[in-house]
Amino acid sequence: MFSLNTFSQNKLKGKLEYKVTYNLSFQLDSTDANSRKAELMILYLGEDFSKYLSRAKTIANPIVVEGNSAHTSRNALTNFHYEIIKERDKDSLLYLLKIDKSDDRLVYAESKHQFDWQIEQETKTIEGFTVQKAITSFTGRAYTAWFTTEIPISDGPYKFNGLPGLILEITDTQGYWDFKFVGLEKLSPKITYRLNLKQYEKTTRPALEKLWHRYRQDPFTFGGGIPDNITISPEVHKKYVESFAKMLEKENNPLELKQ
Repeated sequence: MFSLNTFSQNKLKGKLEYKVTYNLSFQLDSTDANSRKAELMILYLGEDFSKYLSRAKTIANPIVVEGNSAHTSRNALTNFHYEIIKERDKDSLLYLLKIDKSDDRLVYAESKHQFDWQIEQETKTIEGFTVQKAITSFTGRAYTAWFTTEIPISDGPYKFNGLPGLILEITDTQGYWDFKFVGLEKLSPKITYRLNLKQYEKTTRPALEKLWHRYRQDPFTFGGGIPDNITISPEVHKKYVESFAKMLEKENNPLELKQ
């Protein structure tokens, strides 16, 4: 596993200066075009690191602070419960997930350098920015990206990074996952962000995905049985578990394919 020791004393603190908004259009069921959904995603940019998450999570938790044991976030209506931190000048990417039901906090680390980009000559304009085409592959998918050197920050939505400018659009060649730039906002005042990794259990991507799948199979009993404050009959519980299983079967088209 890529080392988590890139952060001194397991802590990260800094100012977030810009907010980039993307519209993510995605199709979780590859067999059903009608299953397509869309969600706004946010990339916060700071001098030392960036933070990527769903807009719904920022609404549920307007104070962008994680890893505080006294903090309790409200549930957000989102398909994407994780957050991603990329350090600007270090080869470090953190994927963080908090499971509200059990208050479990999980994190795995990866190298940022996962992308072998091929920059092409084709250009176009997106929302007034001149962008240039680049192609790459990532976890079983081929992607076309459009980046701008007018925002000279080597970052982008999700884990994507490594180009000589900000990625404004990126789409896999089958069109299942499509990130489109919506807008750029300078934050005033800047947002102070603090991350305490001591509150997180270090894991790997496969282990995290397995645990998240188990939680979604039956959130009622995850972490040790149905809580006393929830009244549900065995029959109703069974129906819920069956509906969760059908839902997960249809989610056959994740952004990162298993390799």
